[in-house]
Amino acid sequence: MKLASACSLLIISFPAWAGGVICEAPYFRPGDGGPDSELCAIQAAAKRFLDQQNIKNKTDWKPLGPDIRMMFDPCLVPLGATWAMHEARKSVMVSCDRTVASAYERKWTVAVAVSGESVQLNYHIHKAAGAFVLREQTRSKLRWKAGYPSDETMVPKCVVPFAVEWRGGPMNSVDVICRKAIQTTWGKWNWRVRVPVEPSPAP
Repeated sequence: MKLASACSLLIISFPAWAGGVICEAPYFRPGDGGPDSELCAIQAAAKRFLDQQNIKNKTDWKPLGPDIRMMFDPCLVPLGATWAMHEARKSVMVSCDRTVASAYERKWTVAVAVSGESVQLNYHIHKAAGAFVLREQTRSKLRWKAGYPSDETMVPKCVVPFAVEWRGGPMNSVDVICRKAIQTTWGKWNWRVRVPVEPSPAP
């Protein structure tokens, strides 16, 4: 991912339109002089791409937006968008092939993470693991607490109760298992997610 050296701010007193969608907080920041036009354009490009994919594949993806701390040189050509291939989580890669002549770099790319109603919340996976280790510790003198799945975990919602079991090897993780998930074009109908487990101090 490449970062540009400067950010262009459009100074107006009302939300700006970018690529057919209104640019709102956090990208529209009146206290900072107005909307960040490049972040707005990136968000709009990702949304246009996902809208097309949703119609085509009957999905419900929505862009979570680029990192508001990033800055980009203005782009002189329409932004491109495609699925990111090597990001930690499902993302859209938005790219600019030609920036203004004064820019430090002549092109840039940025990954925009996506989410949707069909995604299983990692919090629910964490809770299932926690309930399992709480039951298990009543059978021994050991105490455990469950962590969270890795940040890149993204699986379809489960439509049956989770199954949970110790992962093979030392008791330092469990597998949360879904044997029937909702039907999607992007994820498996069943899945298994590792959740770390660590000793919990006595109260």
